Amino acid sequence: MDLRLLRYFVAVCESGTLHGAAAVVHVAQPSLSRQIRRLEHDLGFELFERSARGLALTAAGRRFLPVAEDLLARSSQAASTARSIARGTVPDLTVVAAPTTVTDVISPYIVRAGATGIIGNAIEAMPEHVYAAVERGDADFAVGTRIPPAELQSMVLGHAYLWAQMPTGHPLATRTSIPIAELTRQPLIVMSRALGVRQMLDSAAARAGLSFTAAVETTSPSLAQALAAAGRGICVLSDDPRYDLAAVPISAPGGDLIITLFGVWDRMHYASARIATCLEELSAFSAELYPQTTTA
Repeated sequence: MDLRLLRYFVAVCESGTLHGAAAVVHVAQPSLSRQIRRLEHDLGFELFERSARGLALTAAGRRFLPVAEDLLARSSQAASTARSIARGTVPDLTVVAAPTTVTDVISPYIVRAGATGIIGNAIEAMPEHVYAAVERGDADFAVGTRIPPAELQSMVLGHAYLWAQMPTGHPLATRTSIPIAELTRQPLIVMSRALGVRQMLDSAAARAGLSFTAAVETTSPSLAQALAAAGRGICVLSDDPRYDLAAVPISAPGGDLIITLFGVWDRMHYASARIATCLEELSAFSAELYPQTTTA
């Protein structure tokens, strides 16, 4: 497929008009119009509805747009990689992960790896969007907490607790674990229902036949920890504790509530072997960070 035609198509979509796109790609408007018609002929369907008011994407065009953008992104990445290889160097890799994982696992690992580490950039994304960034080519690999899609290569990096966090002087702070039935009787500071850690807590409570009313519901882990440190309740998070909070695992009938970390990448990636090595190192590092973590 002619990438030049894809660039023209995306330019028209971004500009909204043939006139605007022609100025962006430096092609005369009549020529650009013919090139778009050629692309439609090659594809076998119309990308735009044409009227006196201008162009509007067809349903097929809307479906094809992200495909075109993905192909162009991968082409750009391939060109950058080829230039690096020609110079005798391999570029740093980009990892995508949830903000908590970037803060608590990825960033400390980068510090440990030092100047010779292969991770040069980290993208933060919501857990449900982490693997899509790898599929689009925005990142070289991902560290996620959701089950990876079958078409991507993956490995289990380790496990981390869902913590109940409270001031060290709290009566429950010295426990080795807190049963969920006891925890739900406490004033709880929890994340919003859209977040995975809240869904895990809700699911565990439901399986145990329990219900609870949150004292505070927030989208900010830092605020949740601050409120807990101020004595407003117990916050439930996977983040490392801050503000001198004690972190205690939560036990449920099936065992402690734990989060599985997956390393995920495209098996056809040019640096697949390096990614696998990096993830193995990241797995060992994660075990050092959380030596008390189990897979119960």
